Amino acid sequence: MRKLLAVPTTFDIAASGFSIRSAAASDRKACRMLLPDMPGAARFIVAVDGVHGLVIGAAAMADQRRSRPWRGSGIAVHVIQPCRRRGVGRALCNEVARLALAEGDEALYLAQRVEMKAPDMKPWQQLKFDVCETVREHELPLASLEPLLAPLVERFRRRGGIPADASIVPLLSADREAVLQLHLQGMGGDRATLWNKLTGNAPGSFHPRYSCVLVVGGRTLGCILGHRTSETLAVVDATIVAPELRGGWANLWLKLEGTRNAMSQGVSHFQFTTFDQYADTRSFTDRLGGVTTRVWALMARRLT
Repeated sequence: MRKLLAVPTTFDIAASGFSIRSAAASDRKACRMLLPDMPGAARFIVAVDGVHGLVIGAAAMADQRRSRPWRGSGIAVHVIQPCRRRGVGRALCNEVARLALAEGDEALYLAQRVEMKAPDMKPWQQLKFDVCETVREHELPLASLEPLLAPLVERFRRRGGIPADASIVPLLSADREAVLQLHLQGMGGDRATLWNKLTGNAPGSFHPRYSCVLVVGGRTLGCILGHRTSETLAVVDATIVAPELRGGWANLWLKLEGTRNAMSQGVSHFQFTTFDQYADTRSFTDRLGGVTTRVWALMARRLT
């Protein structure tokens, strides 16, 4: 079975060369060690050195595709330290680009975000990846959020805007299969990973009490999912509302109940991320005393 080196081995890629090919079943362990965060459904490509026949690098292309700003898959690439700066990463990227272009893709996206202006950006830029979008991490104090949301939700309720058969329940008592389908339809994701987080069987599992689910007429039409990272901080992983309820009471009510439930558990701040198209959310966060703690770049390589 091909595997990563278990003992120190000397490589001279300049002399021995390397080859690129699709990963075989015997390369599975090596690919998992090199790219542990890529889902099993991803397509893997490996680089093999010319002397030892060992896997020295791998690339993976996710099976799900983004639709904007261009159609394309997320990819990850890793080359072991002794074999870097020898064109291995470039060759892996070029092979993935060739496969993606043949399937009609317009771009490749990095599966991982890169912190803006960090040293990690330069190697990707050398592989023809450029910033296509920014992602900002925010922290927002909950004490300022509840007084703002409560009157807005109550106004919708007084005017009959909230259906009589609508309710918000904690994830603990919700139909988790329906929540899974809502997430897959609204935000995508890996089914197995999401299910494990919904059922509390994975790191960063969604909190069963302050994660909330909106049910209208027996249908699951919204959710706010988060997990706790410290005694006072919770990360909001997803806020999803079915298309027919967007832009109104549903989003506000979910956020209000999520805030109240989190505060009852001792949480004082929410942490969440926004993309460039969420300018209103970023402005809203600033007005409520939120702060931007980090900025990442989503990087893409155009193929057409």
